[in-house]
Amino acid sequence: MDVNGVYDTWVTPHLVELKKYCFYLTRSQWEAEDLFQESLLKSLVFFVHTEPYLDVKLFLMRVAKNLWIDECRKKQRRSRLAIVEQSKTYYTDNDYVEVRSMIEWLSERFARRNIEIWLLFYYFGYSMQDIARDMGCTQSTVKSILFRTRALLRKRFELSVTRKVIPFDVERWSHAIMQDRPLMLLTRG
Repeated sequence: MDVNGVYDTWVTPHLVELKKYCFYLTRSQWEAEDLFQESLLKSLVFFVHTEPYLDVKLFLMRVAKNLWIDECRKKQRRSRLAIVEQSKTYYTDNDYVEVRSMIEWLSERFARRNIEIWLLFYYFGYSMQDIARDMGCTQSTVKSILFRTRALLRKRFELSVTRKVIPFDVERWSHAIMQDRPLMLLTRG
């Protein structure tokens, strides 16, 4: 069976509407064309590996919308990181001491992975999907770790278990926060 031929017959009637929808989302001819191409590519890959949807038009529109949302999130994260890197090239000792003491407190009570996932999600604003991809785990693992960490933080005064503090990790996490560089949490060296 010729997958490309079947795909063409499903998709061709909806190409004009998909192009218009891409322009509606992006408000830019250049970005609309890129989004249009990415949507077709992603939908082709999907149709090759799975059963097609009954409403192909709706599926194509959903693919375009999800791709555009992902692109907007990436742009937002990049611009936020660029602004912070330009404005925060240094920090005061008092700020560093506060951050460092908070990180030490966390490291005495939680495992390394819990702290890194918690910081990526709550401090740096990563989505659970991005954290799972970057840390090489599943999204349900990230949800579970965040849930357990939040529950333990709520009971912080009841915690009596302390862990050995790892100075290198505390330093790395503190610098990641002070310099607003989440990628420092994802690299171990």
